[in-house]
Amino acid sequence: MINISAHAKINLTLDVTGKLPNGYHELRSVMQQTDLHDDVLIDEGSKGIELEVMSESEGDGNNLSGALCHDMVPMDRRNIAYRAAEKILEEAGRSGKSCGGVKITLVKRIPAAAGMAGGSTDAAAVLTGINRFYEMGFSEEELCGMGVTLGADVPFCIKGGTALCEGIGEKMTSLPSPGSIPVLIAKPAIAVSTAEAYSLLDDADARGELIHPDTDGLVSLLRDGVGEDSDAASKISGFLGNGFYQVIGGLYPEIRDLCGEMIKGGAEGSLMSGSGPSVFGLFKDKTVADSLKKEMEVRYPGVFFYSGNLI
Repeated sequence: MINISAHAKINLTLDVTGKLPNGYHELRSVMQQTDLHDDVLIDEGSKGIELEVMSESEGDGNNLSGALCHDMVPMDRRNIAYRAAEKILEEAGRSGKSCGGVKITLVKRIPAAAGMAGGSTDAAAVLTGINRFYEMGFSEEELCGMGVTLGADVPFCIKGGTALCEGIGEKMTSLPSPGSIPVLIAKPAIAVSTAEAYSLLDDADARGELIHPDTDGLVSLLRDGVGEDSDAASKISGFLGNGFYQVIGGLYPEIRDLCGEMIKGGAEGSLMSGSGPSVFGLFKDKTVADSLKKEMEVRYPGVFFYSGNLI
């Protein structure tokens, strides 16, 4: 058996730049992994694909089921991790790299439907794990090629770290790490429809009201080595921006409230990740983030909180 860590991502910037004829949206985003992660266990199975999902989140028993949504994670091919196993086993068969059945256990800590690529990162770990467990020999680029057929975030989750993602998310340029900046994550018990989020964003753009973050400025800052700067959290926070936050934050006051409370509590900057509803704050001092987590857990029962670091 092997254990692959499947890390959650946040979007330091997210700018939707256009719409393709096939209906997909083009974007530019600086994506960043965090140390919040699921464990993906890969072992030999009796036949076919066996998938088990377990929940092991901090405070899981503290009225957080509505925020974690782990009971909504399917254990069949509706789960992207299952389809990832199907994909790599199919590719292995075509390449003459036969193997037996596979048993996959997902130990979930990342909330589902959170805007943090919880499903995509599990799929990435399944591709990486099965390739390693059965010594298939697929390259990282080959795994990314499989991953993009499953979801636009999967290739980033395979490569990890920090990257500028463009196109529908599949075009990646690796960037220097911002360093292990403390981060506080909050996921309220609300569901954001991705289709509705894109529709609202398109409407705002058509009205000329959409604010576009300075993604190029953040890319330059990272390339200049801000990760080695003691003031990295503050400097990076100056570039945080997400078009979805502009439109979704107005629909769900909880999202703006959580961001505002993080700023009041000492965060250098705070933003929604992806199309929501998760938000995050960047801090200079981990002890401040840890303390604020405890305070906000009291004030916001039913919201999932995690204090960790960027990686």
